[in-house]
Amino acid sequence: MKIKNLYSFIILIAMLIISCTDEDTFRTEVADFEDFELEKQSYWIGSDGIGQFTSGNKIFNNVYYPDWNSWSGFSYSNVENSILYNEIAKYASIAGWGAEKSENYVCVHQFEKVVIDFLEMEEPRVVRITNSTYTFFAIKYGYDYAKKFGGRDGSDPDWFKLTITGIGYSNEITGTVDFFLADYRFDNNEDDYIVGNWNYVDLRDLGIVKSLEFELSSSDAGTPLYFCMDDLKGRIHY
Repeated sequence: MKIKNLYSFIILIAMLIISCTDEDTFRTEVADFEDFELEKQSYWIGSDGIGQFTSGNKIFNNVYYPDWNSWSGFSYSNVENSILYNEIAKYASIAGWGAEKSENYVCVHQFEKVVIDFLEMEEPRVVRITNSTYTFFAIKYGYDYAKKFGGRDGSDPDWFKLTITGIGYSNEITGTVDFFLADYRFDNNEDDYIVGNWNYVDLRDLGIVKSLEFELSSSDAGTPLYFCMDDLKGRIHY
C-alpha cells in the first residue's frame, strides 16, 4: 500500500510539473479597457487625431473624419443605452454596458479596413462580441436606409456577419472566424435571431498572429456597419 501511494504521489507531482512547465511558456494578455478614463455616458472616437489606442499588447487603430464627426475602426465607450435609436446609439452596446456589466467597451465602425496590431506576436483565444444599439434596432425595425430583416412576413433569409481574420508574421492568412450578429436564414422563423447580449467568440483557430482584421458584411447594403467588443484575450509565447 505504501509503495502504491508513493507511486501515485510521484505521478501527481510529475503531472503538476508538466502543467506548470506548460503554463510557464506563455503569458496571458487581456484587453478589457477598464483603465481608460471617461466621463459618465461618454466616448472616444478619435477626434484628438491620435489615430489609435493601446491596451496591453494590442494596438486598436482609428481613423477620424472631422467633416462628419465619425470614425472608422475602433473607439471606446461607457454609454448605457439599450432602448433608444438615436445618434448616441452608435456608441452603445445593445447589452446596455460592457461584458459582465463592466463600464468600458469598444465600439467598431467599418468604413475603411478595421485592424488590431500586436506589439508582440500573440495567439488570440477568445473575445466578447455584441451588436451596437444602433444596428440592432435598424435590423429589427428597418430604420433609415436599413431593411427590416426577414421582410414583411419574416421569411427573407437575411444575415449580418462579422469575419475575423488572422494575419501571420509573413502577412499570410492564419485562419478566419465567422460570427453572425443576426441570422434569419432558418427554415423555422422562430429560430431567427439578432444578437442582443455579449457572446463569447472562440479565436483559437487563428493561431499566432501579428494582426487581426475585422470585416462586417450583410445581405442588405443598408445595414449600419457597427458592432461592440470587449475582453479580447490572448497569450504570448516565450
